[in-house]
Amino acid sequence: MEQILLEKFGPFMDLDELAQILKIKKQSVYQQIYHGKLDIPHLKRGKKYLFPTPAVAKYFNDQLNQPVAS
Repeated sequence: MEQILLEKFGPFMDLDELAQILKIKKQSVYQQIYHGKLDIPHLKRGKKYLFPTPAVAKYFNDQLNQPVAS
């Protein structure tokens, strides 16, 4: 997963790219950041949020490996 994302997005993803792969609206990502509910490390450069691509891949792997609640 990490290698695929790195090839497509490079070392960092911006907010638009993250929203696209999460399949949610950009505003939803902003809200998760504001409320401290986003489990992906990020940094803010000016008005732009950047997400390390390896951290995004780890987030996806962690979500896929969680046990399903019955």
